[in-house]
Amino acid sequence: MKRLLCLLLLLSGIGLAQPDRYVLVNGTIHTAVGEPFQGYVVVAGDRIEQVGQGAAPAGTQVDLEGAHLYPALIDADSALGLVGVESLRATRDNREVGLLNPNLIARYAYRAEADTIGVARSQGVLYSGVNPTGASIAGQGSVMRTWGWDWEEMTVRPTWALAVDWPGLEVSLNIDEEKKKKEALEDIGKALFFLNDAFAEARSYRQTEVEDVKWGALKPYAQGEAPVLIRVDGKKQIRSALDWSKEKGVKPVLVAGRDIHLFAEELAARDIPVVYGSVFNQNPRDRERYDLHYRVPQILRAAGVTVALSPMGLAFDVREVRDLAGRTRAFGLTPVQALQTVTLNPARILGVEDQLGSIEKGKKASFVLCEGDLLDVAPVVTRAWGEGREISLDDRQKELYRKYRARIQDSINQ
Repeated sequence: MKRLLCLLLLLSGIGLAQPDRYVLVNGTIHTAVGEPFQGYVVVAGDRIEQVGQGAAPAGTQVDLEGAHLYPALIDADSALGLVGVESLRATRDNREVGLLNPNLIARYAYRAEADTIGVARSQGVLYSGVNPTGASIAGQGSVMRTWGWDWEEMTVRPTWALAVDWPGLEVSLNIDEEKKKKEALEDIGKALFFLNDAFAEARSYRQTEVEDVKWGALKPYAQGEAPVLIRVDGKKQIRSALDWSKEKGVKPVLVAGRDIHLFAEELAARDIPVVYGSVFNQNPRDRERYDLHYRVPQILRAAGVTVALSPMGLAFDVREVRDLAGRTRAFGLTPVQALQTVTLNPARILGVEDQLGSIEKGKKASFVLCEGDLLDVAPVVTRAWGEGREISLDDRQKELYRKYRARIQDSINQ
């Protein structure tokens, strides 16, 4: 029975019981709010009770054996738990039919047993902003844990933002026929009219005896009471989304790629955060610096913009967030600033900075332990704690490795 319980705990990512109060010692502490130091962290229940240097307080000690302790990594925009196999429609729950889906909430489609969740967890990503996509108004994102029994236990925030896919404003230069160009422009106009009309309708909505779930769900976002996550790419989309958000009085968070650095000063002045995902996947245009896509996080930060790094909506690539942050250190960000792009800054964007994102007194005791530099690709994440409990780092890839390694070993021994 005990063996079965252990197996179930490992599969869910939940660790076995441990003391309510313990002290992490003999490690390098990376708080994400200052330079790393040799010190200790006292954990009481699910919270950090104390962080310091010198002699550790009395209590049950957990020896970190000289390794590096970091805050849990956070991805601000993913389809983690919503998408199984990208090419298989039946496993994609990050998008629904129709253009108006504000009543859809990501956490209800979150599959706790998804293989990608375990893979992300084993790379130190313990939290994720899980957001729908694929429609003008795609639905509401949720902040989720990467460990737990089911979607209810794994929920940190049921809703945090409304996801909007901004209409494409570019008409292909390959369209030769005047009629097709006209139709393309008309489609863009219709999409913008739809967004304007939907937000106007939501603002004027008054609940009667029969509630309209769509307008009721959209209203707080239309009134600027909660963030609107807007996916944009290119100057025209960004300019259009910024003007629209100012006119409508909404609180935008931009998930952006190309050209976002051109708006750095305006973004800083309006306190608009950015989730940037083009560290890897953008090739420079003619007359652009070869390393521009690597330098964008530093450009944004220097202007005063809160910037988080993310693979932007891809479930399997969530495991790469530590590498995304690591690359930016060679292009202007300090090690602490780079760490903040995948810890403290996404926590601020997701509205959980009072609980997560750094190793500070009073915050949730969520950490990852690494043999070396977490933002390098080589060092291995060896242990993790989620809100005071040590959690399993086993995943599908490790399971397959053990399976086929055993098979090869058996063939050698025969």
